[in-house]
Parts: sequence; C-alpha cells; structure tokens
Amino acid sequence: MKSRNPNRRNSGQVLIIASLVVTLLLLSTAIYVSEIEKNAAAHEARANPAVSAYKLGVTHTVISALANISNGGSTNVLAEDLNQFETVVNSNSFNAIVQMDFTPLNTTPYQDGIWISSDAGGRGISSAYVSLVLNSSGTSATYYSEYAINVTSEINVNGYYTLLTGSLKQVNVICNVLNEGKPALAQNFTVYYEQDGSLSPEEWVQVASPSITDYGNGTYVISFTAETTNPEDPMLVSVYSHDLRYILTKANVTCTQV
Repeated sequence: MKSRNPNRRNSGQVLIIASLVVTLLLLSTAIYVSEIEKNAAAHEARANPAVSAYKLGVTHTVISALANISNGGSTNVLAEDLNQFETVVNSNSFNAIVQMDFTPLNTTPYQDGIWISSDAGGRGISSAYVSLVLNSSGTSATYYSEYAINVTSEINVNGYYTLLTGSLKQVNVICNVLNEGKPALAQNFTVYYEQDGSLSPEEWVQVASPSITDYGNGTYVISFTAETTNPEDPMLVSVYSHDLRYILTKANVTCTQV
C-alpha cells in the first residue's frame, strides 16, 4: 500500500461537478417559482407556495455550496452561490418583487457561515448556517418570512484492533453518519492509518480495499488489516466520508487494543 498524506486531495473534478449542479439547480428552481407565481391566486387560501419554493431553493443552494467547500473549494462559494440564486430568482419573478437578505453566521465555531472540524476524538463536522429574510410582493399579496437554514453533515468514529502476527493488526472501525443530527447514509468511505502511530512526521497509508458493513441506519463497520512499523505502535485511523449529498467529513481516532 502506498503512503500518502490524506490532506492532499484532487478536488478539481469535484468542484467542476458541484459548479454545474449549482447552475442547474438555480435555473430549475427559478423556473419552478415563476410558474407557481403565475397561478398564485389559486393558492391564496394556503401558505404561499412560492415562498416555500424559495426556501427550498436556498436550502439546496447551501447544500451544494457546502459540498463544494468541504471538498476543497473556497468559503466564498457560499455567498457567491446565494447571490447568484437571488439574481436568477429576481430575473424570473415576473409577477412579484422578491428581496432576499442572507446573513452567514459568524459566531464561533462558524466563520462566514461555515464550520468544518476534524478532531482526534473521532468526530468530524462539515456545516453551513445562514439566516434568510425574505420579502415577496406580488399582485395578490405580500409575504415576509425569516428562516435559519442549517445544513450539517457529521461522522462519529471509534475503533479497536487485535494483534495478529508480527506487526499485523486486525482493525475494526465503527462509523455513524448523521445529517442534521439524524442517521444518514454514506456514499463512500476512504480510510487511512498512520504507519508508525506517530504524527511527527505524518506517514499515512491508504487502505486499499476495506470491508464495509452497512447496517442501513447510518452505522457502518469498516474492517481491514494494517501493518505498522512495530507491533506496539498505536493504531491511528483517519476516515473520510461523503454522504449522499456529497458533503465530505473527516474524523481521526486512536483505536483501542482488545
């Protein structure tokens, strides 16, 4: 297995795909909202469907931006995508004047609406938080709404290992995947272990073909055989996970010998 640093990732293709997804999302949402507004009078007795569509569009825009950022994109992507969303909606809102005010959260641990954390305690978080004030003035009614939009992908990992022969170890890592605090499914995992159990210097080895058991409820067991420099070396494991929204989370853990 080839040693590599897990922080070096080729994200170019991911960013291009994410950018295309954002563009398609904005166009489709704008058309959908426009069509709803043309028939707004027929829905007057219910909650304004256009406002619901705006909120849904903003939520998906935040998800797409977080997927981009967590895979190596600039944190500026969040504000840029939200501004682009507002521009497209305004240019397609023929029967209404729409004003959107976005405020990315800047309270610790968030900066510019983004919080990405990977610690040695087995928890990894990629999160975006935006406050939205929406004013929509149409021919039949005026609506004012305030929303807090929080998109959070999280993984929690813990692990254990048994000694085999020499420096070989059988490692089992339990990973729980969450979206907004609820169990969620993963799209893929990439797993590394530290060759000599020390982070000075970092010598990460990618696990070529781990065995992954999916329990269907956001819980996964990742099993593999690792060979460290010495039998007594600690077993440090790093897990990278993409959820179904392609948001990347990372977590590191020191496995326990059993």
